[in-house]
Parts: sequence; structure tokens; C-alpha cells
Amino acid sequence: MLRSTFRASLFIALAACASESTKSVDCETGKCDEPDQRAKPQLCAAVRGNGQLITAHFAALARITEHYGLIDAAAGGSSGSISIFMTESIRKNPNVWTCGGDDCSESERAGRAALLLKSFPGYLQHLTTTKEAAAFLQLQPLVAKIQGGNLEALLDTDVEGARTALLEILNSEDLRDLINPELITLVEASPDPEFHIRDILDSAKKLGNFSVDSDLIFIRPGLISFESVADKLGRAGSFYAGYGPADDVRMSAWLDACAEPGRGKTWFEVAALPAGDSTCGAELNSMIGAYRTAFITSQTSIHSRIDDKVGEVMPALISTSVVTGDSIAAFNASRDAYKAATPLPLAVNFDDVKFGYFGNAGDLATVAKNGRGYTDPKTKKFLSLGEATWREVISYSPAEPGLSRALELPSGDVSFGGWSDLAPTLVLENLGCEKVVYVTRTGEESGFAVGIAQLLGMDAATNTALYDLDNPDSAFSKSLSESDAAWCTNWNEQSATDLPGITSDSYSAEMESTDEFFTSGDNAYPKVSSSIAKRGCSPER
Repeated sequence: MLRSTFRASLFIALAACASESTKSVDCETGKCDEPDQRAKPQLCAAVRGNGQLITAHFAALARITEHYGLIDAAAGGSSGSISIFMTESIRKNPNVWTCGGDDCSESERAGRAALLLKSFPGYLQHLTTTKEAAAFLQLQPLVAKIQGGNLEALLDTDVEGARTALLEILNSEDLRDLINPELITLVEASPDPEFHIRDILDSAKKLGNFSVDSDLIFIRPGLISFESVADKLGRAGSFYAGYGPADDVRMSAWLDACAEPGRGKTWFEVAALPAGDSTCGAELNSMIGAYRTAFITSQTSIHSRIDDKVGEVMPALISTSVVTGDSIAAFNASRDAYKAATPLPLAVNFDDVKFGYFGNAGDLATVAKNGRGYTDPKTKKFLSLGEATWREVISYSPAEPGLSRALELPSGDVSFGGWSDLAPTLVLENLGCEKVVYVTRTGEESGFAVGIAQLLGMDAATNTALYDLDNPDSAFSKSLSESDAAWCTNWNEQSATDLPGITSDSYSAEMESTDEFFTSGDNAYPKVSSSIAKRGCSPER
């Protein structure tokens, strides 16, 4: 039962009047020369996307926060965009800054923010008891039903019968809010339903496998509505930010009871600690339940955290790959051909593929100046996408090929998902961060990211220049060597359904750094080392 609960939670995470913050990165460091000037961020986190292993991010960021303080800025894409959204939300919670009516000390702030970060698996576990989680649970048998072969067999003998059967599944009352409406329209209006249904059935067999065997992954509509996912993530962000019907007295008491005793412990250890007449886990679960009931009842009149702008609280750079120039016409031609059931190869020129970032306009302008003078091809592909809300950004960056088709941006360019910069340290260096810690895992660059780039026209020489760790001048190698620390997990070796295992590995991961900020002091992380000799984490410093 526990394993199935975790599986549902992970699926949610993958799919998964505003109160003003009392402090922001603009004033917390005390380095603002003018009232409206944005301060130079001190501790910054570059977050590698990791799909359904997303809970590893929260454990890592919590442990980093416990030892080194609040994160002042962050960059990432794909699932990393969700983790950064939650990190920024927590920074906005007034109970992180106020302790018993007084300003919290730096240590108290770090402990309270770390507890909120590490508690995210508890939020996911609560969702498994809700109606919306029941809908997500129904997606599993839905996919199984699509994959089971009955529709495929029916398609061989009765195309219209197969279309009717598929539409009945997709239009299920329990699932309607989660299913991508464009997929339903495609099935309803297809000029060749046998072609489109067969392609949808084939894609369902590979759902979540991050397969890069065909450029149709850029063209066919995905199963899940990321707009719906963003809306539901807004409830989580609102809870952690203290928006709407927040019970500040209760939240403050919970933080008082659980933050300091929970230092050095994973969420699954903290959950068993006492909190008044209850436990830290049970009290969190009760708070979430009360909050969500009140939020959903009045949601039409409550400002959701998902509608805040990216980077409003702290500098946040959210990446997505972008097809520009003449290749837009090639994409549109392939889309039209696919809808007509006469698919064409997607003839994209990789020179037209840019690495785009959403964020605060001033932050993006600073990064675009390339003050560090980087000459790697990743930096040369930088493209500012301007300001956007979290609702918009989470509808683009996590919408990876295979989960979603490529999506048109308001500019007319096309977003191909957040695979493009999985080592986003250089943009943080160009932002002016004092210290950058890279949250990652051991190993080569993602085969999914490299495969996507190759489908979009990347040649062997560009592959070497972008991703080859044996090339000391590659963008990946440069991203490692320019970071001040690497938080080196083994999340790829964890089962996606084992939340305690993922959490334990990430919370207690090895850290490599030669920077005294990370290696010295009474509160330095015990497992920091000048060299851990792990590929993908250990640069030539």
C-alpha cells in the first residue's frame, strides 16, 4: 500500500488576496544601494531536472539550506522548474521570517525553510487521500487500458469503434480535467483516425520512458494537460507561501515544534517527531487538509501563487528549449502534415535552436550581458524569453517531448521543453551569484537531452562542444568547473516509487567543493570533500 501511495504521489508530481512576503532577496543581504535595486544573490542553486525523481530536489535543497542558509536565487528547467517554484514560495512564507513576533535569526530562518522544503513528500502523501489524487490514480489504469491491446485489436477490425472507445476513455468524468483537450479534438476530427489512433496507442506504450526514437514526439499532442497540472501546483505553492486561508498561528507553532528538532533528519524521520499532542507528520497532514478545503471552497476569490511572476521573490531563471527563425515554418509544416495524417520529417536547423530562459526582466538583461565572458556554445545560445507567470512557465518547461508536443510561445517561437540546460550554473554566474551549488547526480549528460538535440539537427562536433565530459572545454565541463560546489546524488539508481530511498540518498549525498564558504565553519556539511572523483559531479578545479 505504501509503495502504491508513493507511485501515485510521484505521478502527481510529474503531472504534480495574496499575502506579501516580509523579506525578499532584494533587502535580505543588506547590499541594496537604492530601495528598488535588486541585491546581488549570495547562495544560488542550479537544479538539474530529473522527471519523476523530483522529490530528490527537495531533500537536497533542504540539507543545503540547513547548513548554508536560505537560497537567494535558482536556475533550472523541466521538473526543476517545479522545485524552484516551491523554493521561491517557501521564501515568501512570513513564518520563515518571524519567530514568536520577532525577526528570526539566520539559523532559525534556515531551519524553518529547510523543514518546509523537506516536507514536500508529506504534501504529496496527503494528496493521495483527495479526489484529485483519485483522478491521477485513474490515469494509471487509463494508460494500462490504452496499452493493453484491446483498442489496438479493435482498430484492426473496426476503426470507428476504436475511435468511439478511445474517446469514451479520454472523456471520462473523473479524468476530463487532466486530459489534454487537444488530444481529444485530434481524435474527434481526424481525417484518418486509424493513423492517429495507432500513433497515440504507440506513444502510450512509451509514456514516461523519455523515448527519442522519432520526431513525432515534438508533433503529437500529449496525454496530460500541463495547464491543469500548473493549476493544482498553485494550491501547493499557495500553502507553502502562506497565501489565502493560511493559519499562520498553527503554521508557526508547527515550525517551532519541528524545525530545530528536525535538523539533520529526513522528512520520514521528522514526521515521527512530537508536535504538541500530535506528530510533525500528522500535524502537517491536518494543516494541509484544512487549508485545501478552505482554498478550494473560495478559490475563485483567492489569488493563487501560480499567478505570481517568476523571479518576483528571488531571482529565478527557468529554462526551455526554443525553436526560432526559419525552423518555425518547418515545425508548422510538420504539424499541419501530422494533423492531415501525412507526416513529414521535422527539418529543424540546430542553429535555430536556442536555450531560452524566463525570469525577471532585469535579471535576464544581466545574464544576457555575459559579464563572465563565456565562449561556450550553450552561452551563445542564450535567449531571453522575458517575464511570465509561474502558470505560464510550468505549462512550458516541464512539457517535455513525449509528454507534450512542442508549444507555441506568445512571441511566435516554439518551446520544445526544458531539457536544454540541465547544468544551469553559467547563467547563475552571469547573474552575479557569489556562490553556486549544482544539485545533480553522477554520470554522463542525459541521453534524453542528447537524443532530443540530435533529432533537432545537432551534429557530432556540436555534441562534443556541448555535452562531452571528456572535452574540458565543453559547455557541460565548463558548467561543472565554474560551480563552487556540486551536490552529487545517485538519484538515477533509485526506484521512482521509493520516496524514502530517494529522499535518504539525496539528503545525505556527497558534496564536492574547494570553496571555504562550503568547507569551513562550524556548520559546514560533514560530507563535503575537495574531490569525490565522480563523473558528472567532479570537475577539474
